Amino acid sequence: MNVVLIGGTVEALVFAHHLQEHHQVYLIELEAELGLPVMHPGRVINLNLLNEYMTEEQQSFLLLSENQQGWGCRWDWVLKHLAANISRQGVMCMTRTRVLSCTKNGKQYVLELSSSERDFPTHLIADRVVLMSPLQTSGPGLRHHCLDPHQPEIFPVNDGIEWKGGTVLTEEASNAPPTDLHLQRGDGMTELWWKGEMTWEPPRGFFENSWAVLSTDPDELSFDGVVSRVLGYLSTAL
Repeated sequence: MNVVLIGGTVEALVFAHHLQEHHQVYLIELEAELGLPVMHPGRVINLNLLNEYMTEEQQSFLLLSENQQGWGCRWDWVLKHLAANISRQGVMCMTRTRVLSCTKNGKQYVLELSSSERDFPTHLIADRVVLMSPLQTSGPGLRHHCLDPHQPEIFPVNDGIEWKGGTVLTEEASNAPPTDLHLQRGDGMTELWWKGEMTWEPPRGFFENSWAVLSTDPDELSFDGVVSRVLGYLSTAL
């Protein structure tokens, strides 16, 4: 089948990894890079899960650091390795691309796409189309995907709440108030995540701030949670 995934989330990358062996997969993303901006904790609980998706060299590059709540790393590095690997496997990743319309012709979908300076098609015929993330409202040029008149199926997400996160120097993280997730990384930085409001300010400020609606269950905020959701969806959707 031709399968189109809309939204370059880490779930989409893992999903594409499993689909590509038997199907032609296209991944469409509004942004210039897949998965950006990053608004998710960099966390792995079971390191063995990485073996199917990354080489030993790539895992070493993540600089995984052990914590009580799992292994901390930069989530954007996870995304970059996954994206590179699925591209090598034949998945066509179409960045800076917007869906202009989604219509059905019998059992197939016809997607009209924005033109690009690269040699991307402007129309795709797909047997399956899956929306992997909520419709963007602030893509390049404040654009968003237009999926009328036929809405594709939607990848299921857990009930979520507001999470606030910040990245600080590890030496300053010990002075932070209690957190819901505390993830020291191997690059000298620590991610601090709170459910709801974030009232603390480190002495030298946060290097990065994040706000996102994520699962209420902290264990879902991990690479393990991503893989579990994708495999669960695969078992029922295909």
